[in-house]
Amino acid sequence: MRAALAGTTGNAVLMGVAEVGTPIGWVLLPGLLGVSARPRVAALVSAWAGVLVVASVLVPVIPGHRSDPQALLASTLSLTAVPLLAWARRRTRTASVTRAAGPTDVAVFTVPAGPGSAALAVCGSPGEIGAAVPLRGGGLLALVGTVTGAALDTPAGRRAIEQTFRRHARPAASPQRLAGVLDQAVRDLAPAGHLRATIVRVDRSGAVEAARCGSPDLITVAADRAALAGVPAGPALGSTRPAGSPARTGSAARAGSTARAGSASPGGGATPSPVTGRRVAVVAAAFADAHGERWVRVLDQVAADDDPAGAARRLTRGPRGGRRTGPALVVDPGPPSRA
Repeated sequence: MRAALAGTTGNAVLMGVAEVGTPIGWVLLPGLLGVSARPRVAALVSAWAGVLVVASVLVPVIPGHRSDPQALLASTLSLTAVPLLAWARRRTRTASVTRAAGPTDVAVFTVPAGPGSAALAVCGSPGEIGAAVPLRGGGLLALVGTVTGAALDTPAGRRAIEQTFRRHARPAASPQRLAGVLDQAVRDLAPAGHLRATIVRVDRSGAVEAARCGSPDLITVAADRAALAGVPAGPALGSTRPAGSPARTGSAARAGSTARAGSASPGGGATPSPVTGRRVAVVAAAFADAHGERWVRVLDQVAADDDPAGAARRLTRGPRGGRRTGPALVVDPGPPSRA
């Protein structure tokens, strides 16, 4: 928001100094900044641009915007349309995320993933973090993980992490770049908190790439057999010490000492790796106690259901019929990855 308002102000100053009087010179940049932002930010940018336009007409020392009625009407209509276009853009983006039918204790959302589709299941388990953002052209960025720490494991803390991910989930964003952004967000929110997460990217062709940050491995399905993907693991986000900062004490220091070798790179050492298979799944919480028979059952559940929404729902089942644990992400990337 600050960048959009600063850009609008700078554009008005530049137009005034250059004595540009055409409406498009005053409205084009604020319009582009507003449309690319959230609807509320777009409305604020439009309102501020309108104030600057009026100031350029009323203040004699600003030889800016034309004061003839047609020019003012054109600027008014253009600035009014900006929030509407931002709202339409956001609605189109969120319309591709739909909620699948299911029991009341789990919410399953389906979203396009390249030529295929994906499903994210969330159930409100402690520390749960889950977000899926569709990209232009049919791609997908998804975050699956859990947080620890009193300041992070709150509704506000978890929501801040998810909003940070959604805000920076852009077509050009790599899993490693997003890991670095989230690592900084964790440090700002709760220096003693950690985020164990897996970031999955699916491009428009169906190619899957993932980065692990302290979370369990991914599962892939080839034919009807499920196995670990073998994606290299980096440290949990927020658990390593940035260069030049004082050492932590207690449990934070012990957590950082296990992964300091990769702390110099963005995302605390997370290395994105390609993942192939007709199905890819991440179960952040369920793997924590996935040993013995439960491990076999988790693998079976990934391959059991043809529908990714059904598979994601299965993966949230608690042991022995207990409370569901999540989140769970299941991606069927489509024919290119299957080949």
